[in-house]
Amino acid sequence: MGNMTLEIINTTKDKFFLSLPKITTTIIIIIVGYIAIKIISKLICRFFDKVDFDRAIETFIENAVKIGLWMVLIVVMLGNLGVDVSGLIAGLGIMGFIVGFALKDTLGNLASGIFLLFHKPFRVGDWVEVGGISGSVHSIGVAASEIHTLGNEKVTIPNSVIWGSPIKNFTGLKWRKSNITFGISYENDINKAFKIIDKVIKKDERILKDPAPMMFVQELGDSSVNLAVRVCAKTDVFMDTVRDITKIVKEEFDKNKISIPFPQMDVHMKKK
Repeated sequence: MGNMTLEIINTTKDKFFLSLPKITTTIIIIIVGYIAIKIISKLICRFFDKVDFDRAIETFIENAVKIGLWMVLIVVMLGNLGVDVSGLIAGLGIMGFIVGFALKDTLGNLASGIFLLFHKPFRVGDWVEVGGISGSVHSIGVAASEIHTLGNEKVTIPNSVIWGSPIKNFTGLKWRKSNITFGISYENDINKAFKIIDKVIKKDERILKDPAPMMFVQELGDSSVNLAVRVCAKTDVFMDTVRDITKIVKEEFDKNKISIPFPQMDVHMKKK
């Protein structure tokens, strides 16, 4: 009986010492994994502090990342202890595929939202055109962004649609450029019209000197000689500047007897 007990003790000792390297390695894996998960979680929190995400979404992402990292750590730990984890990995892979397929649209919008927040093709308050919709950006969410149109309509666009479409940002730069066209009669003096336009432009301090304004004959139309003036102004006053220039030039044309003709057609009849 004593010999049997001693043999069991010796066998247990041998197994323990044989398993000691694996146990030590497992403990190290747990400690290192725990520290890594804490560091990654802090980095994610710092990232969310710098962006304007919905807090519920932030919490969901933080928890999802933590759970995913802990599952990876558990699989590595069990594998180090000699447990066959191939079935567990296969099960997790199948589950991940099912979840990913079910949420593919949501995940696509989420990824696009992150790209939008990183690359910043537009900001809240910018006037944009995207996906055939023009308006002011009201909010940029994780899954979708909200645009208010000129008619005060609220349009919600999935971020995957925005990121997958050309984005035209009208207010993204410090200044904008526009060609304003004025049609005058063929009987009017072109140089006189240019002098009037030049005088109006020089009086408006909102028009930038660099790039300098340009004036030229754009085309000889069916009913008018179309003159173009290319002006640049700061983005925040651009639209008002263009509207004011158009109005003032028309008023000055009227004072100086320069007519802006309407479309017309000359009909010649022959007698037989």
